[in-house]
Amino acid sequence: MNYIISNLINLLNRINKFIWKIIFFLSNFIKPDEIKHLDDKPEDVKYRLFHVDEPAIIEPFIKIEHKDYKQLIKDNNIKPIKRRNGKDIAIDVHCPCCGAPKDYLYDNTGKQNQFECKVCSFIFSTNPNKEKDVILKCPHCKHQLDSYHHREDFDVYRCRNDKCPYYLKNKSSLNAHDLKLYKEHPEKIKLRYIYRKFNIDFPTLQKDYRKFVQSPIDLSKAYSSQYIIGLCLTYHVNYGLSYRQTASILQDVHEVSISYKTVENYCKAASSIVHPLLEFYPYELSDTIAADETYIKVLGKTNYVFFWFDAIKKIVTSYRVYDKRDSLSSIKAAFSTLIKYDKLPDSLKVISDGNPIYNVAVEYWSQYGFPFKLYQVIGLTNQDDTSKEYRSQKQIIERFNRTLKYYYRPKGGFTSLDNANSYMVLFATYNNFLRPNKALEWKTPVQLDELNGISNMPNKWIELLNLGYAYSDLYVK
Repeated sequence: MNYIISNLINLLNRINKFIWKIIFFLSNFIKPDEIKHLDDKPEDVKYRLFHVDEPAIIEPFIKIEHKDYKQLIKDNNIKPIKRRNGKDIAIDVHCPCCGAPKDYLYDNTGKQNQFECKVCSFIFSTNPNKEKDVILKCPHCKHQLDSYHHREDFDVYRCRNDKCPYYLKNKSSLNAHDLKLYKEHPEKIKLRYIYRKFNIDFPTLQKDYRKFVQSPIDLSKAYSSQYIIGLCLTYHVNYGLSYRQTASILQDVHEVSISYKTVENYCKAASSIVHPLLEFYPYELSDTIAADETYIKVLGKTNYVFFWFDAIKKIVTSYRVYDKRDSLSSIKAAFSTLIKYDKLPDSLKVISDGNPIYNVAVEYWSQYGFPFKLYQVIGLTNQDDTSKEYRSQKQIIERFNRTLKYYYRPKGGFTSLDNANSYMVLFATYNNFLRPNKALEWKTPVQLDELNGISNMPNKWIELLNLGYAYSDLYVK
């Protein structure tokens, strides 16, 4: 046995020497600093600067009725298009403005979903999501906008007029480095006017933010007493214990024998009851909101909690879990906060990181009458005035994320998105109504008169459940 191990070690040493000879040989052709090792950290990709342009000019579509395409062709001596690539338009399409057939249509995109009429110069799209009765124009040159990208939540329109003053001004302001970068990678520098047309149904958002947590049982018919339910919530939420640990401590300390599944049902049912209180309580919010997202695990996959947080009064206003970190999630999270104001203050400002999805939320809600100013803190050092002024507010939400991770870590993730959202409702309720905050002189962010005189935490949870029932009627409005 010793002989076999000795020979194996000698073989590995010879292989190791051979590998090092190859490394020394290759180092003559490439610098060692340029070699990317397998254990290197992922590349730190910076967020691209996101600029929201002013709204586009929206004009009603007016069809040319006094002259059809035949008369226009005859008057202007227009000939059919000669396609250089030899490919014809496969679909049967006509210009909606003058009625010209496909022989007089340019295929702008090559995908046969956007066309330009050679007869009347009208640009149109066969995309079913495009509005048929309006025309979008650039506010700087009045040129009709082209459909540039189709996203899941919005369509991007761009002005392609090379003589647009907006485009010429941005291009002339480029320095030599940026001009070279633009020629090599034009997608990295924004020069042309861009407008985003959202495909998100606003009434759907109003319904969606309310009942996204459901109760698996009727808590009023539970076998355990209200005090036992309050104990379950205290151990699970206030002290961050898992369902199994909560069931174990109830047995070991209080001699209450219930299963961990019962504890889970009690907590999920309680979240659906206190959710109306959390959403519809008349908060007195300040004009400074910090926004950030952090990740949790649901069935081993990464999901994201979008926290919006009153940086002055320490009140959590948005707390929902989404399976994607996209613009729609950011728009929903913003709505959950904006709807809590009776009237949006003119000085309302939101501080976030450089993620562009927050800019999309600003653009969407500005179109629906909920404007607010966004200040983005970029990077870890203060490289601009905005980061220097608002970094302290951004650090507040970062510390709150760490607080969540402290309570969340013993759970080791969630088994479903419903379970994750139920826990976030309870955690936000605990933070707003029960958890003393050092920055508030060890007072809770929201002080309820109904909790005065209640000395222990289980009975405070019971009172919050009673208040939740009182606010539940607001769901139907």
